[in-house]
Amino acid sequence: MKRRLVLLALLLLAGCSSQTRSDYQRPLLSLPTQWQPATDTVSEYGWQRFGDPRLSRVIEQVLESNNDLAAAAIIVQQARVAAGLTDTNMTPDVAVSGSASNSKNVRRGTSAQENYSSGITIAWELDLWGKLARTREQSEWEVVASEQDYHATVLTTMGTTAQLYWRIALYNQQIRNQRDGLAISQQTVQQVTSWFNAGKVGQLDVLQAQQALLERENQWRTLVQQRQNTRNALALLLNRPAEQHADESPALDANQQVPIAQKTPLRVIAQRPDIQAAESRLRAALAGYDASRLQFYPALSLDASLNAGSQIFSQWFSDPIRTIGGTLALPFIQWNTQQLTVKQADLAVKQAAIAFRSTAYAALAEVDEAMENRLSADEQRTRLHQSLVLSQRRLTLTESRYRAGAVDFQTLLNAQDDRLTLENALAQTQYDYLYATLQLWLAQGGGETQYRMMQHEAE
Repeated sequence: MKRRLVLLALLLLAGCSSQTRSDYQRPLLSLPTQWQPATDTVSEYGWQRFGDPRLSRVIEQVLESNNDLAAAAIIVQQARVAAGLTDTNMTPDVAVSGSASNSKNVRRGTSAQENYSSGITIAWELDLWGKLARTREQSEWEVVASEQDYHATVLTTMGTTAQLYWRIALYNQQIRNQRDGLAISQQTVQQVTSWFNAGKVGQLDVLQAQQALLERENQWRTLVQQRQNTRNALALLLNRPAEQHADESPALDANQQVPIAQKTPLRVIAQRPDIQAAESRLRAALAGYDASRLQFYPALSLDASLNAGSQIFSQWFSDPIRTIGGTLALPFIQWNTQQLTVKQADLAVKQAAIAFRSTAYAALAEVDEAMENRLSADEQRTRLHQSLVLSQRRLTLTESRYRAGAVDFQTLLNAQDDRLTLENALAQTQYDYLYATLQLWLAQGGGETQYRMMQHEAE
């Protein structure tokens, strides 16, 4: 009868455990109309959509060798190991001991006494209220957060790689244009010097031409140094010595268009790794809050032991003793400690909720900003294309008039210089367009790249 009553009591306590679990509700966000949940779809794409096989190879190489990704993968492994340790609370704790001793009174000369003992103890805390389950759940959500942090590191590394790659291509193009500009400046100095010797211009014109040449040389050297610095940064991402350069593009294609959705449904933003990580940490904090409350509920532990010992080795296990018992802990009497511990856990939940909302609003702002920058760069690129066409027509007409003797050489050089300036501006705008598109892609969570299995991801 007593056993039935004990069993019934345990079943009732286990049933009450379902009432000690806090329900999770995602924090409410105040969203503008354009960000309300949408049913339209957005095509996911990876960096291959940028249409540059060389860029794809460089990104793959970075993902295979980058030290930051390797370190992030180790953090994921550590979180999984910690969760594995927490999962051990589902099984009983087993301890085995054994000892042997030999003692003798050295002054009296009595015979030595031997003593042998051994024992095995099994202890198991019953999860009456779900405290242990919530502790395991907390560790599981922390693992998910670490995995999402890894995915965020992957996307950030990919974005940095693409940015450096395009920056090098921009420098390559601008350096080539600058060389052409240097040639124009050198020709200008020669022409003005010739005119000065002929008495057609004054010394001030010669000094201005020489100064313009020096300024172009300084600009060229600055571009070369900036390109080298960018190469070094990309080599660092590749975990290579600085002198081992990655594949480079000689220039940016000013006509390249990258397809991307003009509207981003809210569900796509919700898949961003940083938002997923923030929400996972919120869930972990909520589970930790429940575990903190439940640790002050009555706890019942069952234990059993089997011990054997003797003063004669051959009779070690001749008279074993078993012990079975239980321990009921009543920690709720620690009222002040209970209140402070629960309050601390509650504040952790509130802090995680604030962090989630901040991350979500920051993500929405990043998408809006990237879309605006991409649209602005695209419009500016269109205008520069038109200006470049007009500049080329002007140069063609100037060359024809120069051959006919209708304009002087300086007018021709100015027309050539104007075209080079527009080419540099167009290259910079193309870089801005690609970078804004990249930022939009990252703000949308990276598409299917988030779910790719990278070499450094913990297995």
